[in-house]
Amino acid sequence: MSDSRSGLSRATHRPPPARVSARAFTLIELFVVIAIIGILAAILIPTIGSARVSAKRAETKVRFGQWAAAMEQFKQEYGYYPQIDGGSSKVVPALFAGALMGTALNGATAGASDLCGNKKLIAFYSISENELSSDRTKLVDSFGNTDIAVIYDKNGDGQLSVADGSVVAVAAVDSGVTYTPDTTSDLNLATGVRAGVIFYSAGKGASASDIVYSWK
Repeated sequence: MSDSRSGLSRATHRPPPARVSARAFTLIELFVVIAIIGILAAILIPTIGSARVSAKRAETKVRFGQWAAAMEQFKQEYGYYPQIDGGSSKVVPALFAGALMGTALNGATAGASDLCGNKKLIAFYSISENELSSDRTKLVDSFGNTDIAVIYDKNGDGQLSVADGSVVAVAAVDSGVTYTPDTTSDLNLATGVRAGVIFYSAGKGASASDIVYSWK
């Protein structure tokens, strides 16, 4: 009994564990952490922004390539490219939809004049929601640009030249500034371009070098 009481007494009077003191950040240390975070953000944010622009350029190029492929399918069926620009060298949404989808952009029946000769109402292309403006009345690239140019081989000689249309400026949706392709290198119709159809838009819209083409 004596030993039991002695053990209980020792357990009861065991000294409390030593406290670990928690040291708060000093003001200088806090400023250092904020500065490091600021430096990392300054490094990462431009990189992320550049990656997003590159991704949008690639997506736009693919989208335009698919549109060009639909134009080629129309030609295989009917023997000519549909006049989806109405003679303006700019894509007219209603004509694009009628010729390549066989319907209006909103899925309704297309007017006879919008079919551009697609008498069989063949759906050469199936459009997705991200290719349309919010009101479903305009086509857009991956940057949201609705001003989209198109040049196609109208005389059937296998290349694009001044006989097939003209190089026009395209506007950037954010700024409204227009940019014209470099006609001496990027799109020289004077010497001819070996392509059947070309689509292009202003892309990011900071300069003419941001223009996105379906063929390059």
